[in-house]
Amino acid sequence: MKRLLFLAAVALFAVQPAYAEPIRINLHSCCVTEDATTKEILPAFRKYYKEKFGKDVDVSASFAGSGTLKNQILGGAPVQVAVLSSELYLDQLKEKGLISSDWRKNPNNGAVIKSVIVFVTRKGNPKGLATFEDLARPGTKVLHSSPDTSGGAQWAIFAIYGAGANFRNLTFGPEDGGVKLLSAVEKNVISQPESARQTFVQFDAGFGDAIVTYENEALLEKAKGRDYAISVPRKTIETEWKVARVDRNIRPDQEHAVSELIKFLYAAEAQRSYAKFGFRPVDKKVEKEFHAKYAKVAEPFTVDDLGGWKDARKNVIENAWKKTQAR
Repeated sequence: MKRLLFLAAVALFAVQPAYAEPIRINLHSCCVTEDATTKEILPAFRKYYKEKFGKDVDVSASFAGSGTLKNQILGGAPVQVAVLSSELYLDQLKEKGLISSDWRKNPNNGAVIKSVIVFVTRKGNPKGLATFEDLARPGTKVLHSSPDTSGGAQWAIFAIYGAGANFRNLTFGPEDGGVKLLSAVEKNVISQPESARQTFVQFDAGFGDAIVTYENEALLEKAKGRDYAISVPRKTIETEWKVARVDRNIRPDQEHAVSELIKFLYAAEAQRSYAKFGFRPVDKKVEKEFHAKYAKVAEPFTVDDLGGWKDARKNVIENAWKKTQAR
């Protein structure tokens, strides 16, 4: 009898760690989502998963410019879920075999949050900067992040180009109004740090008169007590972040938690958390709750108005913008 009790105790001890060990998954998300993700969304998801499924889940998260995160995943970072600001980055991961599922089948064609491109100026907007054309004035010093590492910078460049473009006749040549405006503004760009978040570090240090950035980032910095002015151009681009599974990195024991995390990001609780930190939610009911928080854009446009991501990247960044850098 004693022997049986001893063996039972040994068996119980042997299996106990398997039950106690949490499910571990890794999330890579663009830097502007860090506060919302770490302060509210991941703690809420851990609680939700434990209460609903009776298991602990440990989600480790890393944040940087979307281009940097994409390169880290390509380099072997063991990431199961990615939230990136350019769908081209997700396409590149798919081309390399890291993503095999169709992230466009997620709600909203994969978009989990939205924003618009604005620009931030010094207290009281002393130079009276209200439009992208104003950023082209002689002597105006402009900051935006680098499109080589930051999806936010790509959106910023699209916004500047689109503000001057005639969408009925996109030629991308020297007489194209968007190319002219982009060239004029880029002459005033004094720095292009790695990420949208880092532009504020430089701005705080006294560099520049204006940052071209996401509305959510501008609202977040204002909420932190920064005495900035936010200018919402009459014509600017609507941005979005998309979520995808990195299928190659998902083990069978992680499968359920990964699926639940992606679903949770679309749930009202997570959408409210994103909204608190300045993002525009994709959940229509939550959007109505926070509607007064966001500026109304008179003439919004999307990347589809520029021909879609592939054409916009090729024509606006690889062609038009890169020519502005050869000086």
